[in-house]
Amino acid sequence: MSSQPIPRYREIADRIQGEIASGKWPVGEKLAPEQVLASEYDVSRFTIREAMSRLEESGLISRQRRRGTIVTATHPIEQMVQKLGSMDELLQYAPQTRLKPIRTTIVEADVALAQMLPCSVGTRWARIETIRIEAKRSPVCWSDIYVPAEFADVAERIGKDTTPVFQLMEQTYGMHAADINAELFAGSLSQRKAEALDVAPGSPALIIVRRYRDRTGRLFEVSVSEHPAGRFSYSVDLKRKEGSLTPP
Repeated sequence: MSSQPIPRYREIADRIQGEIASGKWPVGEKLAPEQVLASEYDVSRFTIREAMSRLEESGLISRQRRRGTIVTATHPIEQMVQKLGSMDELLQYAPQTRLKPIRTTIVEADVALAQMLPCSVGTRWARIETIRIEAKRSPVCWSDIYVPAEFADVAERIGKDTTPVFQLMEQTYGMHAADINAELFAGSLSQRKAEALDVAPGSPALIIVRRYRDRTGRLFEVSVSEHPAGRFSYSVDLKRKEGSLTPP
């Protein structure tokens, strides 16, 4: 069986990493501008930005306003990373839970939403408001799911069974998830969400933002799930990582 193709932005990141290691781009040197790199690799500036983000996360470069992108190290900085065996482990919801759609609206990303997703200000998204419930109808969390506006019809399939939304996107539109990023942080529940989840307004919550990208790096789904304290836990294994940007 053939292996999954490496996303283009990873190929570019790995190539630039090799050039940095070889001395083509010395520490302190400024990389070529995004538009130049996009032309050189025949890709969009969005793909170049994704490659730059990957290099920055590895400590190889620093993007500085007015100065550009500066090389800061010749090899990736050792870091602690999440080790997840599958998409199911990333989701970590019991199979007997399902989403209950509340409403769907088309929104244009303002500055705050554009930074969170991320996307350009003014980009149109379908926001699908849902509640995840257990078999006994107990609410687990509130989830706002964002998909590009042209894929808003996927909302009609949500909640029919336990199929995750990213798999519905694959089945309906051929948007295959090649990369999933999960971000966790603490927050509090608004009055509307707290009432829907049967807790007091302002109650503490675990918020998980999951971002799904296809093989080209295109962002095609973002879910923002807010879990009242005590209703959900997230477990990961950590291992020390050294070396290549490309996973084994």
